[in-house]
Amino acid sequence: MSNSRRTFVKAGLMAGLFAAAPVRSAFGKSFKHLPGGFLLFDDDPLANYTKSSFVSYLNSVFQIQTGSGNVEVTLTSVDDMPAPSGGECFSLLFVGGSEARSQNTYVVTHPALGTFQLFLVPSGADENGAQKSVATINRLPL
Repeated sequence: MSNSRRTFVKAGLMAGLFAAAPVRSAFGKSFKHLPGGFLLFDDDPLANYTKSSFVSYLNSVFQIQTGSGNVEVTLTSVDDMPAPSGGECFSLLFVGGSEARSQNTYVVTHPALGTFQLFLVPSGADENGAQKSVATINRLPL
């Protein structure tokens, strides 16, 4: 199947138009470039938090909104994870609540950090029966 010159020009014109369209109009959100080549949504508070942001709030209380109400959890550790060159990767361990939570994206609130969404994965219970949840933050360089 051969492509005509008209098809080729039309495809090139469409590609050029989409390349020139602002990212905000394409996705309905605006983006921000951070040092290190990170591309983040402006309206996502989590985008502004690095590992050191969370280390500052170790052993402080966060609230997780669940289907059965808010659950108070404590941020007990912030650990480095392997990251690609120029990237950032770390995990957050939250402990609290007696009912197991499923793997899901939850709305999390902290008095200083505000409200943001985190994908939390259950990781069992501690010796007192408090449930543990882990979030992994993985930022890739552009």
